[in-house]
Amino acid sequence: MTSISLFRATEDLRDLLDQVDESTGELPEGLGDARALVVGKAVSVTAYILNEEAQIEMVKARAKDLLDAAKRAEKRVTWLRAYLQENMAATGILSIKSDDGTFSAKLERERDASVDVFDEAQLPQDYMTEVPATFKPDKKLIAKAIKDGFTVPGARMVKTDRLTLK
Repeated sequence: MTSISLFRATEDLRDLLDQVDESTGELPEGLGDARALVVGKAVSVTAYILNEEAQIEMVKARAKDLLDAAKRAEKRVTWLRAYLQENMAATGILSIKSDDGTFSAKLERERDASVDVFDEAQLPQDYMTEVPATFKPDKKLIAKAIKDGFTVPGARMVKTDRLTLK
């Protein structure tokens, strides 16, 4: 027994629908069975889609859980780094090494420098950089204008079909 796809079943049904006698309304033989086959295939495809969507949501939830766990681990490592640095600084220990020599830590005092802008309003204009404004389409505003009867050059309202699965 060969399996027929929804696409093929739809084509077969369309062929039978083209054979409907327009003058008498007579239906070709097998039309009901062909329609039932299309509906059955469509039900199967819908069930498959819904199952896949459920699996996708489960994978996304698991991925979120894993990302959350990674973020917690990163926060812990950040805290531990600060903890180690504080304690090494407090005791004057500038270097440590594991017994087997596989890892070490070194505290380099006042090595890194960065600018701290604590009050931007006090900075002279010479030390400021102009950041040009960026523009992007406001689709809500454009949609309202078009719905209100205005023509918006470069934009149009597009209507599409929607398939709802429950």
